[in-house]
Amino acid sequence: MRAGLACAGLLLGTLLLASAVAAAEFGFDRVEVGMGGEYVLIDADVSYDLTDAVLEALEHGVPLTFELHVQLRRADAWIWDKDVVESRIRSVLRYHPLSGLYEVRDLASGTKESFATREAALRTLGRIRAFPVIRVDQLESGEHYVLRMQTFLDIDALPLPLRPKAYISPDWGLESKTWEWRLQP
Repeated sequence: MRAGLACAGLLLGTLLLASAVAAAEFGFDRVEVGMGGEYVLIDADVSYDLTDAVLEALEHGVPLTFELHVQLRRADAWIWDKDVVESRIRSVLRYHPLSGLYEVRDLASGTKESFATREAALRTLGRIRAFPVIRVDQLESGEHYVLRMQTFLDIDALPLPLRPKAYISPDWGLESKTWEWRLQP
C-alpha cells in the first residue's frame, strides 16, 4: 500500500515538475506579413518566457543567444527541395551585474541597446519590425508558398562549461512552436 502511495506521489511530483518546466515557453503574440511594396515584410512580437535556471544564468552574466529562423518554401515542395529563402535573426541578451543593465545586441548589425529592466530588454528582443524576407519580384505569380518561423534559445552559443547541463536539462530547451503562413503573390 505504501509503495503504491509513494509511486503515485512520485508520479504526481513528476507531472507537476513537467508542467512547471513546460510553463516557460516562447511564443508569437502577433505576426503580420505584408506583400505591398518591393519586399515581403514581417512584423512580429515574440514573447520570451525564461525558466528559473536560464534566468539565474543570465543574472550571473551568462550571455544568452536567441535565434529566429525564417523559412520560405514552395507549398508543394518535397522535404529535400531547397528553400526559396532561409534567414536567421540572431540576438544576444546579456546582463552586466556591475552596472545593473541588460544589453541586447543584434549579431548581424552589431548594434547594441541597454535597458534598466529585464522585461524591457526581452520586449525589445521580441520586437521584429519590417524584416525583409524576399523581394516580391523573386516570387512566381500564382505559385503558393509557405512562410514558417520559429524562435529558440541557442544552447550551442552558451559558454562551454554550461553546455552539457543545458543539453540534458529541460530547463534550457526553450523554443516556440512553428508559426506558419501561406501566401500567393
